[in-house]
Amino acid sequence: MPPITVQNSSSPAAAVESGAELSAGQIIQHEGKEYSAVKEGLAYILIPRSQRASQVRDATAAQGGVGLEEEKVTAAEVDAESQRGKKQQGKQQQQQQQQQQQQEAQSVFYNPIQQFNRDLSVLAIRAYGEHAILVKREKMEKAALHKKALKGKKRKRGVADVGGREVEEEGKAGGEGEGEGDALANGVQAGQQDTTTTTTTATATEQNKVPSFSILDALSATGLRALRYAKEIPFTTRIVANDLSPDAIESMKLNIKHNGVGDIVVPNTGDACAYMYSIIRGGPRPKDSNNFGRFDVVDLDPYGTAAPFMDAAIQAISDGGLLCVTCTDASVFASNGYPEKTYALYGGVPFKGPQSHEAGLRLILHAIASSGAKYGLAIEPLLSLSIDFYARVFVRVHRSPAEVKFTAGKSMVVYNCDNGCGAWKTQPLAVNKCRTDRKGNPFYHYGFSQGPTTTPTCEHCGFKTHLAGPMWAGPLHNNVFIQRILDLLPGADKETYPTVGRIEGMLSTALEEDLEMGGSSCETTPAPDSTAPTTETTTNEKEKDAPSLIIPRTDPAKLDPHPFFFMPSYVCKVVHTQTISEDCLRGALHHLGYRSSRSHTKAGSVRTDAPWNVIWEIIREWVRQKCPVKEGKIREGTAGMGIMRRKRDVESDGESRVDDDAGAKLRGLKRDVLSAVDGSKEVSDLIMRIEAALYRAGSGPKRADDKSKSGAGRDGTPPKSENATPENQQPQRRASPRRRSPRRSRSPSPRSPDPSTLKIVFDEALGRTVLAAHRSKRLTRYQMNPRANWGPMNRASRGGK
Repeated sequence: MPPITVQNSSSPAAAVESGAELSAGQIIQHEGKEYSAVKEGLAYILIPRSQRASQVRDATAAQGGVGLEEEKVTAAEVDAESQRGKKQQGKQQQQQQQQQQQQEAQSVFYNPIQQFNRDLSVLAIRAYGEHAILVKREKMEKAALHKKALKGKKRKRGVADVGGREVEEEGKAGGEGEGEGDALANGVQAGQQDTTTTTTTATATEQNKVPSFSILDALSATGLRALRYAKEIPFTTRIVANDLSPDAIESMKLNIKHNGVGDIVVPNTGDACAYMYSIIRGGPRPKDSNNFGRFDVVDLDPYGTAAPFMDAAIQAISDGGLLCVTCTDASVFASNGYPEKTYALYGGVPFKGPQSHEAGLRLILHAIASSGAKYGLAIEPLLSLSIDFYARVFVRVHRSPAEVKFTAGKSMVVYNCDNGCGAWKTQPLAVNKCRTDRKGNPFYHYGFSQGPTTTPTCEHCGFKTHLAGPMWAGPLHNNVFIQRILDLLPGADKETYPTVGRIEGMLSTALEEDLEMGGSSCETTPAPDSTAPTTETTTNEKEKDAPSLIIPRTDPAKLDPHPFFFMPSYVCKVVHTQTISEDCLRGALHHLGYRSSRSHTKAGSVRTDAPWNVIWEIIREWVRQKCPVKEGKIREGTAGMGIMRRKRDVESDGESRVDDDAGAKLRGLKRDVLSAVDGSKEVSDLIMRIEAALYRAGSGPKRADDKSKSGAGRDGTPPKSENATPENQQPQRRASPRRRSPRRSRSPSPRSPDPSTLKIVFDEALGRTVLAAHRSKRLTRYQMNPRANWGPMNRASRGGK
């Protein structure tokens, strides 16, 4: 490759060796082209500069001279013609310059707004890599000890054989064989010493051997991610930067030479899926190929959706490896405009409402889990974030057919009241039940899920619900992994990672989403010394840092018990009242014993374990106690009217009447039936609403198989078993044990008390106490105002053609 020439404003151009220390903004000449050096992290990439406009000859004057001689026009006409020609040439010049700038700008794909994505990826892969390196070292040490033990057993068997031969030779030859026996014994001892020395040296060599850590940047473009991984993750041994475009590979080679990482980063030209499928293919590997086996990390950062690459990528990862996926098609997975496209790409229907971005994350995870399940690969989400206009997920992949069995039970559909009050109800596709055998050992039973979990209409406002999913029903994050990344932030250079403030805020918010942790971050573990190379850590230091580096696995059967969130501004808008303050809402929830947090996907969101009937009761009491609504403001036939019809009765003195649970349930049933009569326009709609009200009250119609319990049929005749012949009784006797089987009978689930019997207290002081831990430090949790270059950029062209 020709030398790279650098131009500074204060010094003439000079040839610079590859990997020389340069600065951002320098003008670099290479093969007659000018490039501008852009620095991100510790890496530099070269972007073509816009060519200066060539000097245009003053053809107007010449045209004017010709006109004076040939056509004999006046001077005024010549001046007017000159001005028109000058303007036309200026427009053409400007159009050519804009086209040239657009081609040069798009010939190298670089979006500066996604530096947050790249900074986060470097830190996440480093946190995972420290765990992976530690696990590999432990495996190498165990293998070395096992190998040493096998050699020791072989040596012992060899000495016994030699000793036996010695005894036999001494018995046959008498004193003549003593010298030979001593010499043989001495030779064996010498051989033992040599073997012991060799084994000790080999063991020490294996212990000092650096574990491999390979990364695949499947859609690399300029190679910026690969360059940053090579320069900012010290224990990386091999990075393959793949791209389909030959022009992108040439740009990548130039950047690799400019950064001096040619010994780590290997460019590869080819289709990403074809290359990843070639990795999993067996057989010998050609020496001239870039097939290095399965990777520890595979990074997918495509233009748009990553769905076409998921099947190949999840197979190209080693057992326990990390899959990093970016999807920038939020208009597909997080909107309600293209449900058919969402299903085609991710295997599920999107969620309509403020929770669409979290549902989009769950759709992406469901697509990855479905891709891996076919090959016995189970996924474990370590970090799932909705950032600006895209989604970024970090998934650990395990080769475990046993864990794949949990996939159906960790998938769900959602009944969403998107046109009404905004409530939802989840429905798992299957059930994973933990049981114990006769010896007391736990095992799981995988069965069908009973449905539906709700009625066709919303149980709160009466509007129709729509389906969303199937989608991932498990947890979105691994809290230990998030904490490991947070531990790296204090030692991160602010110039190298300018987005570290927002990374801390978003990860802290993601960590608080787990209500089991009480909505607060866990204590920060001591951060390792960022200046010390990870590959040179001594054994004592490794054992000391081992508890903080290991990322434990999440229980494969664990579900997210409280997915999604709600927006206080939205629920208050439904009933046309003033938005409840955050302190009042959290105080009311915690006064009732419920927990609350927030979501990283939406500012002003509230995650809680309170059911929707309690949430709406709090809003109704907010209207009654704090912000009354003018009469007539809530119109008939709206979701707000359906919500407010369920308000509790009030005595003459203004205090709410508190009945027992049975009385409250009866009043609620009467209220629902009257609401169904008033709001139904057809008989079928009225029947459906009344049945839904009876179902909610626990007084639904009896099933056909319950006739034996009542002692008579529907028509009042006695049961057939009393008057039937033995021939007719025999099939019934065969069926009756199945009805009385304890496995098939369902005991009624305990019902929570009616919300109208709860005492709602809007305790602002309690609400402030709940968020005191969250507000102890000012954090940039959300990107409020989009900056320049926000949003997906145009796809890079091939050679500017």
